[in-house]
Amino acid sequence: MSETRRHGIGRRHFLYSAAAVAAGAMGTGCTPDDAQGTSGSDGVPVVAIDAQRRSFKVSPYMTGVNGAKWYDDAYGMWDSKHNRPAPGIVAKIKKSGIGMSRYPGGTSSNLFNWKGAIGPQADRTHQVEGKQGATVDSRFGPDEYMAFIRQIGATPEIMAPFANSTPQEIADWVAYMNAPQGTKWGDLRAQNGHPEPYGVRHWEIGNELFGKHQRYWMSADDDKAMRQYAFGGTQRQKHQHVGTPTDHRPSAAVSNGEPHQTFTVRYPPVVPKTQTIRVDDTTWREVANLTSAGTDDRVYTFDPSNGTIHFGDGHHGEVPRKGAKITADYDSGPHAGFVDYYTKMKAADPTIDVLAVWAPIEAGKLAGGKSFPELLAEHGHADKYDGMAIHPYTNFQRDLKATSFPDKQAGHDYQMLGDAAAAKMVSDLTALVQKHGKDDGYVAVSECGALFFGGERDSDAYPQYSFAMSHALYMASQWARFADLGVRWTASNDLIGEKPGLSRTLFGGAPSFVRTPDAIVREQLSGLFHGGGHVVASEVRSNAEVSTRETPLGSSYEALVTTAAVDKDGVLSVLVVNRSPDEGVKSRVDLGSFRHAGSVDVSVVAGRSYDDFNNDEHPDAVTIKKSRATAKGDSLNWTFAAHSVTLLRFPPPTSH
Repeated sequence: MSETRRHGIGRRHFLYSAAAVAAGAMGTGCTPDDAQGTSGSDGVPVVAIDAQRRSFKVSPYMTGVNGAKWYDDAYGMWDSKHNRPAPGIVAKIKKSGIGMSRYPGGTSSNLFNWKGAIGPQADRTHQVEGKQGATVDSRFGPDEYMAFIRQIGATPEIMAPFANSTPQEIADWVAYMNAPQGTKWGDLRAQNGHPEPYGVRHWEIGNELFGKHQRYWMSADDDKAMRQYAFGGTQRQKHQHVGTPTDHRPSAAVSNGEPHQTFTVRYPPVVPKTQTIRVDDTTWREVANLTSAGTDDRVYTFDPSNGTIHFGDGHHGEVPRKGAKITADYDSGPHAGFVDYYTKMKAADPTIDVLAVWAPIEAGKLAGGKSFPELLAEHGHADKYDGMAIHPYTNFQRDLKATSFPDKQAGHDYQMLGDAAAAKMVSDLTALVQKHGKDDGYVAVSECGALFFGGERDSDAYPQYSFAMSHALYMASQWARFADLGVRWTASNDLIGEKPGLSRTLFGGAPSFVRTPDAIVREQLSGLFHGGGHVVASEVRSNAEVSTRETPLGSSYEALVTTAAVDKDGVLSVLVVNRSPDEGVKSRVDLGSFRHAGSVDVSVVAGRSYDDFNNDEHPDAVTIKKSRATAKGDSLNWTFAAHSVTLLRFPPPTSH
């Protein structure tokens, strides 16, 4: 069990230490030396603000979201019958202040075919879902996505697939989204009902291709796969089930016993004459055509450009018996690499940003070894990417070596322990990009959150952890740290859960789309992240520490996390997250030289306990509570409630 420790007061006491202060100052522009010896004389934590020390512009895309999957009408978000967002969802999204939405999604979108998802619905192709290989629909295509984006008032961000596409195909997508009429792709977009360019500026190539289960055609060796991602190449595939262009499941590799069967290898093109095609355990032979083949000849024709295998009809070439499994060995390639994608896409529209995604993570930190920025710099391509997208998830099993929650409290604590480690991953990658990349290279976060990967069954002691107040505290902490690190945009969690029910999403499933605490906190922070202006220096001096059981990420975490910004109207916003599960933290907010009007607008999101959440029966269990306070002089004494997100807004003096 965790406890918030306060010095000299019975069982619970505050722990003041250089390590705690250093952790509290991470990413704020203050070093541990800056913070030492500066606690308040009364011994309470001090939230110290220096509004004169401006750093990064406040990003309106900090609280973006990884969009719902495109298939199945985006989990009920899209009303395909009426070609519009589902009733009620637009107002909830706008209220939640979502500034960016990622499309078409993550792992499931790694094999997305954009050209099959435009034009009349009757003419669209099916798709291969990138995780299970199942056949899915194309109803929610790029044009529907942009119609949705415009209704919710957000900025688009596109994850372009790498594993099954070419640089020209993705450059064509850029042109379809951004080129004017009078061009091939601009005219096609206009023909599809959208004459004005969409102006999509943010693109990334691939999703977690460094993951062992998202390599597709690439090597299982990490270093070789990174080079293939960067520069392309060829890779041998062995004993791979064949399928169809829209179905990669093992069942798609089974003969139905009928004549003229056609299959495709999964990852064309294929180096000619490198393929071995087997029917069950028997190797069949390639021929130029089937017309001269005999009835019992075990032969096939093969097109290496698209990987198509064609079998005979029983008169010209034997028919694979019903139930036989067809597998293939072949050299997949040659494939292009990221540098080729970047070059083609920037030629289509030089104003876009194209981000690389090769940022692997090991136990609670950025993976060691040569990094992607180092690799590109080594080969003279430091200018061939605009930045990098990272997924700094807290993975309980990987990072904390936990296969379950010992109790509900652990489900809360593990998230808080993972927060600082996740932020350090972003900080470390930023340092690599700044050292090895172009001068204006940057880091974005296109997925994040705290999870048991592999299923909610691992979280029986606290099954609601991913949509309860605990996760909202985790996300608020992440946004605070990311703001201090200058992250350009963040797409976290998913937009909508599978229907029905709740999951690690902003909203529950259709049709009610109940707002989770994550969405409530986003609404609370809209003024902070959408107010323009700059992040200013902030830190927590003499922070309170919450003790936990011993873990690979430590045995305590800081109670308070903060960031601050001054908007375009001169309003100072101070965000303070108290992650302590059960204790308020009495503090002093030190405003330094910032002059204010005296009144303070206060908003608090807390719930009754850290495990509180909203559902269809209790949609307002967690809400925003607003009040007003008075501040005199250069400080404000305040007790930050347990498990709460507090936003203090100090307007400047009224000018006469």
